[in-house]
Amino acid sequence: MFKGQAVPCQTADGFFDSASGCYLTPQDAPTSLVNSNLVSGYPAGTKFYRCWVILGVVEGRPQGIDRFESVIREPGQTQTIDPRIAAQRVVATMNFVAPQLGVSPYVQSATHEGIVNVPVWMWVTDPGTTTTGPQTKRAAIEGVAIEATGTVDRIEWSMGGGETVTCKGAGTPFSRAMAEGKSLKEIPASPTCGYKYRKTSRCEKSGAYQVTATAYWNVHWTGGGMEGDIPLDFSRSIPLRVTDLRPVLVDPEGGPSTQQPEPRPCA
Repeated sequence: MFKGQAVPCQTADGFFDSASGCYLTPQDAPTSLVNSNLVSGYPAGTKFYRCWVILGVVEGRPQGIDRFESVIREPGQTQTIDPRIAAQRVVATMNFVAPQLGVSPYVQSATHEGIVNVPVWMWVTDPGTTTTGPQTKRAAIEGVAIEATGTVDRIEWSMGGGETVTCKGAGTPFSRAMAEGKSLKEIPASPTCGYKYRKTSRCEKSGAYQVTATAYWNVHWTGGGMEGDIPLDFSRSIPLRVTDLRPVLVDPEGGPSTQQPEPRPCA
């Protein structure tokens, strides 16, 4: 912001520095109308910037001139850094973790298998600031104060058979009580994040679908007169075997019971 008006974060004249009101680009040596021997007069580590100073804003476009005098920042003074770089450094220190996955009936059934056409529930077993957010970090990088807040926009579940389910939030945990006294046809679908398999996993690699959940974060940051968004994503996978229930045919006359033929071999 320049005097209450929004200006571009960066132009061909450099990145905006609210402290000086300039768009800055680094220089190897300073320029000055007063002192032509500036470099020797400053300690090691001093930074020099060419300044394109803003005089006003017209229809959102900054108007100004190239100032001859350099902007000079000595060590120990407020340093100039592109706020976007400062934000990236702050976000790099935040603690994000791929969530642990709960899949029903994988963690509920005795055989750890799903069943074709029976609802599967998916959820995050460890929701919190590091896995589902929100998470906020405040820090100053070279004199630029940054506040960054990360929130999970969505969790995409790749079910291993080519289909993906997009869920808002951590999902609803499944419990055995939800299936007690019910036939397979009566097991309810998840109210927030669910799926049904239409074929078994026997032809998949290792005989199981690889279920992968990816949490997509958006980290919104503000600081140095600027703001922006940094997208992140974190994934975790688990295997899920899915089988079908092969019916047994019973002879009403008391003959021997028979099962349906074995399925065809995988191609």
